[in-house]
Amino acid sequence: MIIKSIALDLDGTLLNSKKELSEKNKIILNELYKKGVEILIVTGRSYSATKDVIKKLEIPVVSICYNGAKVVDSKDDSILYEEPLSEEIVKILIDIFKKNNTHLNLYQDEEWFVEDKKNWQSTYYKNNIKIEPIEKNFSTFLSLLMTKALFIDERKNLEEIEKQIKEKLQDTVHLTYSQERYLEILNKKVNKGKTLEKILKEKGLSMDTCVAFGDANNDKEMIEMVKYGVAMGNAEEELKKIANYTTLTNDEDGVYNFLIQI
Repeated sequence: MIIKSIALDLDGTLLNSKKELSEKNKIILNELYKKGVEILIVTGRSYSATKDVIKKLEIPVVSICYNGAKVVDSKDDSILYEEPLSEEIVKILIDIFKKNNTHLNLYQDEEWFVEDKKNWQSTYYKNNIKIEPIEKNFSTFLSLLMTKALFIDERKNLEEIEKQIKEKLQDTVHLTYSQERYLEILNKKVNKGKTLEKILKEKGLSMDTCVAFGDANNDKEMIEMVKYGVAMGNAEEELKKIANYTTLTNDEDGVYNFLIQI
């Protein structure tokens, strides 16, 4: 097994259930980085919600955020790539949000916007990623170009919203569930796998020498496209079926336990 790069999802994968980075995971990634292995974070989170983890890793990484819609080099916070949703698409998503009395997150310039920051969805998301939302009437945006949109609700409600999005937008967006209550909407040009392949190619690296770790539906393309796709022990069953390997859970240092063997 020849490994030249490692791609890591955060929530449910590199981080444990308490959203913590274990010492074992930190040590093994530092050791591999010193041996010349490229380390990449590949997450649905914004870059602002990822920086704390990167700081704790204590090594420079490329951070593929928003499920591939934005890429940032942690060395200098420079943006390497960004592919936002168009204003026309975001207008339709806001209309669906209003008509369904649900909850919508919008992301622009590393800020998280909601119309109600006191509802259970905002509180739930805030507790997960540890950043504060900005409350804003969506009709007051000067520009509706958004890095990502995210509906938060119970799964049965999200499935109805997903149906409406597909009816109105057809194949003009990429839809994915990153968690049970998270339905993410991205530019159709991006997903974790496509963006990872693009960034590795620019660095002279190949998906054939990359090991990727994930646990959820939004990791599917990444796990399929690399040569060494690893599903966490706590991963969704669908992901385990397509992965080349399965490791221990995120609470059992599954990343460390796989990497220590290579």
